[in-house]
Amino acid sequence: LKVNEHEMEVLTGLSDPHEAARKLHEWGVKEVLVTLGSMGSLIYDGTDFYRIPAYKPGQIVDATGCGDTYTIGYLYQRVSGASIEEAGRFAAAMSTLKIEKSGPFCGNKEDVIRCMETAEQMY
Repeated sequence: LKVNEHEMEVLTGLSDPHEAARKLHEWGVKEVLVTLGSMGSLIYDGTDFYRIPAYKPGQIVDATGCGDTYTIGYLYQRVSGASIEEAGRFAAAMSTLKIEKSGPFCGNKEDVIRCMETAEQMY
């Protein structure tokens, strides 16, 4: 399940991402993804927390759809055999590329990998 900070709080009544992720996991969610904007994201699998950095975009054009883009990137990597951390970093890079342009994500895997290798982390 992928939630942002607001959705997390509405669902759980908790404002702390770690506590909210634990609660969602208790409810049966196997992998909880909490996006935190420029602070990156937090992923919880019931055992470990993974802190995923946000990558600094060249410019912010359109944030609409970034959550969907993050989810797609994460799921694509996980079904391809990537670890939770690898999938989270790929998803974060994909979202960075998305926010730099208007409309839906239009990059490719090579663009995402290049972003992961060259973009500045925001925290």
